[in-house]
Amino acid sequence: MEQTVINVAKKAIYDAINTELVGYDKPLSRFVNDIMLKHESEFKVLINDGVSEILNAKDFRIALKNALHDKLAKILINKMGGELEKKVNELKQDATTRAKITLAINKVMEEVL
Repeated sequence: MEQTVINVAKKAIYDAINTELVGYDKPLSRFVNDIMLKHESEFKVLINDGVSEILNAKDFRIALKNALHDKLAKILINKMGGELEKKVNELKQDATTRAKITLAINKVMEEVL
Protein backbone atom coordinates (compact mmCIF):
# COMPACT_ATOMS: atom_id res chain seq x y z
CA MET A 1 0.00 0.00 0.00
CA GLU A 2 2.80 2.39 0.93
CA GLN A 3 4.58 1.68 -2.36
CA THR A 4 1.35 2.38 -4.24
CA VAL A 5 1.03 5.78 -2.56
CA ILE A 6 4.67 6.57 -3.39
CA ASN A 7 4.14 5.55 -7.02
CA VAL A 8 0.99 7.68 -7.30
CA ALA A 9 2.82 10.66 -5.76
CA LYS A 10 5.75 10.22 -8.17
CA LYS A 11 3.37 10.08 -11.12
CA ALA A 12 1.50 13.18 -9.93
CA ILE A 13 4.75 15.12 -9.57
CA TYR A 14 5.93 13.92 -12.97
CA ASP A 15 2.63 14.91 -14.58
CA ALA A 16 2.69 18.35 -12.91
CA ILE A 17 6.26 18.99 -14.07
CA ASN A 18 5.42 17.74 -17.52
CA THR A 19 2.34 19.95 -17.77
CA GLU A 20 3.77 23.15 -16.30
CA LEU A 21 7.45 23.09 -17.16
CA VAL A 22 8.06 20.85 -20.15
CA GLY A 23 7.08 21.63 -23.70
CA TYR A 24 7.89 24.10 -26.38
CA ASP A 25 9.40 27.25 -24.85
CA LYS A 26 8.56 26.17 -21.29
CA PRO A 27 11.07 26.96 -18.48
CA LEU A 28 12.33 23.42 -17.91
CA SER A 29 12.76 22.76 -21.62
CA ARG A 30 14.91 25.88 -22.00
CA PHE A 31 16.88 24.96 -18.86
CA VAL A 32 17.53 21.39 -20.03
CA ASN A 33 18.44 22.61 -23.51
CA ASP A 34 21.00 25.04 -22.05
CA ILE A 35 22.53 22.26 -19.94
CA MET A 36 22.63 19.86 -22.88
CA LEU A 37 24.43 22.45 -25.00
CA LYS A 38 26.89 23.24 -22.21
CA HIS A 39 27.77 19.53 -21.79
CA GLU A 40 27.39 18.52 -25.44
CA SER A 41 30.89 17.09 -25.80
CA GLU A 42 30.52 15.02 -22.61
CA PHE A 43 27.17 13.64 -23.80
CA LYS A 44 28.74 12.72 -27.14
CA VAL A 45 31.48 10.76 -25.34
CA LEU A 46 28.91 8.98 -23.14
CA ILE A 47 26.69 8.11 -26.08
CA ASN A 48 29.66 6.99 -28.16
CA ASP A 49 30.88 4.76 -25.31
CA GLY A 50 27.40 3.28 -24.91
CA VAL A 51 27.07 2.54 -28.61
CA SER A 52 30.57 1.01 -28.66
CA GLU A 53 29.70 -1.24 -25.73
CA ILE A 54 26.53 -2.39 -27.46
CA LEU A 55 28.32 -3.07 -30.75
CA ASN A 56 31.00 -5.09 -28.97
CA ALA A 57 28.54 -7.12 -26.89
CA LYS A 58 28.31 -10.73 -28.07
CA ASP A 59 24.58 -10.99 -27.27
CA PHE A 60 23.82 -7.85 -29.28
CA ARG A 61 25.82 -9.11 -32.27
CA ILE A 62 23.97 -12.44 -32.17
CA ALA A 63 20.58 -10.73 -31.84
CA LEU A 64 21.35 -8.34 -34.69
CA LYS A 65 22.61 -11.16 -36.91
CA ASN A 66 19.47 -13.22 -36.21
CA ALA A 67 17.21 -10.24 -36.88
CA LEU A 68 18.98 -9.55 -40.17
CA HIS A 69 18.70 -13.21 -41.20
CA ASP A 70 14.98 -13.25 -40.36
CA LYS A 71 14.33 -10.03 -42.26
CA LEU A 72 16.33 -11.17 -45.28
CA ALA A 73 14.54 -14.52 -45.32
CA LYS A 74 11.14 -12.80 -45.22
CA ILE A 75 12.11 -10.45 -48.04
CA LEU A 76 13.42 -13.31 -50.18
CA ILE A 77 10.37 -15.45 -49.52
CA ASN A 78 8.03 -12.58 -50.40
CA LYS A 79 9.92 -11.71 -53.57
CA MET A 80 10.70 -15.24 -54.65
CA GLY A 81 7.62 -17.08 -53.39
CA GLY A 82 6.14 -17.55 -56.85
CA GLU A 83 9.45 -18.68 -58.31
CA LEU A 84 9.94 -21.22 -55.52
CA GLU A 85 6.47 -22.64 -56.05
CA LYS A 86 7.08 -22.87 -59.76
CA LYS A 87 10.39 -24.76 -59.26
CA VAL A 88 8.86 -27.09 -56.66
CA ASN A 89 6.04 -27.92 -59.05
CA GLU A 90 8.57 -28.64 -61.80
CA LEU A 91 10.51 -30.93 -59.45
CA LYS A 92 7.35 -32.73 -58.39
CA GLN A 93 6.58 -33.58 -62.01
CA ASP A 94 9.93 -35.37 -62.45
CA ALA A 95 9.60 -38.95 -61.14
CA THR A 96 13.30 -39.26 -60.25
CA THR A 97 13.34 -36.05 -58.26
CA ARG A 98 10.07 -36.94 -56.54
CA ALA A 99 11.58 -40.30 -55.49
CA LYS A 100 14.71 -38.56 -54.15
CA ILE A 101 12.57 -36.12 -52.16
CA THR A 102 10.54 -38.99 -50.72
CA LEU A 103 13.73 -40.84 -49.70
CA ALA A 104 15.15 -37.69 -48.10
CA ILE A 105 11.95 -37.11 -46.14
CA ASN A 106 11.89 -40.73 -45.00
CA LYS A 107 15.51 -40.46 -43.85
CA VAL A 108 14.80 -37.33 -41.84
CA MET A 109 11.72 -38.92 -40.28
CA GLU A 110 13.73 -42.01 -39.28
CA GLU A 111 16.40 -39.83 -37.64
CA VAL A 112 13.80 -37.82 -35.74
CA LEU A 113 11.78 -40.81 -34.59
